Amino acid sequence: MTRSFARLTAILALLTLAGCASMAALEPPEVRVTSLEWLEPAQGSLEQRFAVGLRLVNPNNRALMVDGLDFDLDLNGRRLARGVTNRAFELPRLGEAETSIIVTTSVIDLLRQALEIGSRTDMTGMDYELRGRVHLGSGFVRTVPFSHRGKVAP
Repeated sequence: MTRSFARLTAILALLTLAGCASMAALEPPEVRVTSLEWLEPAQGSLEQRFAVGLRLVNPNNRALMVDGLDFDLDLNGRRLARGVTNRAFELPRLGEAETSIIVTTSVIDLLRQALEIGSRTDMTGMDYELRGRVHLGSGFVRTVPFSHRGKVAP
């Protein structure tokens, strides 16, 4: 009985290690900005709200159950907004999903962006950097960081 117990313990340990190794090999999804839509501000508000469209691409051979996202969005090298959502969705294996998140920024940050855009001679697009975390609903890995740089059309 001692030998059987030792074998069972060894098998369970190997299975656990294999499961941990496969979870550690989780690649971060690619997250890109697909749109910026300015929303009507509330009268007298010192904040501006807008919707950020995001496309998430999953390079992993397993679906990810996304439980939420948090991110910082920089535009032209300056912080524009911080976004969070607790909206859950499935990111299919070797597939993609789209979502839209309402974010808020200050009028001061918007004025800085307007001055930057007004002084530009190249109007082909605006550089952005998106940094954040995908929060997963289950598994050993609970958050997966991501970072992406790109251009968004004016």
